[in-house]
Amino acid sequence: MSLPTRSDQIHSFHQPILPNGLYWTTFIPDSALRISPDGRDARLEIRDYPVIDQPKFPQTEPTYQATVSLTATWHGSGSLIGYTDPAAKYRITFYPADARIEFTASVPSIGFSFTSDPLAGSESVFAMIGTDRNGSYF
Repeated sequence: MSLPTRSDQIHSFHQPILPNGLYWTTFIPDSALRISPDGRDARLEIRDYPVIDQPKFPQTEPTYQATVSLTATWHGSGSLIGYTDPAAKYRITFYPADARIEFTASVPSIGFSFTSDPLAGSESVFAMIGTDRNGSYF
């Protein structure tokens, strides 16, 4: 399998690939995610989280120490929607939602930083907030 490359890619922020191959997944503190008691609203806030910038991904070099911060919000509205497929051992229930995000990144060693538009200025095309169960958790 070959991975696509982009000649215009200049930054790729992520955690290092773990020895077991886990990639683009990381632990965040429980305090970073707040969910309302009714499950319709959620807020994720991460500040100065250490990552690497791997601008020539999937090439392994160069890499630079970097940090990212983000705030993401979801607000569910309307009626709860559900779907269950027992044969596939899959169940989902969710509200249609509005989602917003703001993001910053900093790579001090090369003098790079990026700041997205503010949270209030972001727009979502599609979002949902809810729960799902699959596999042995079905």
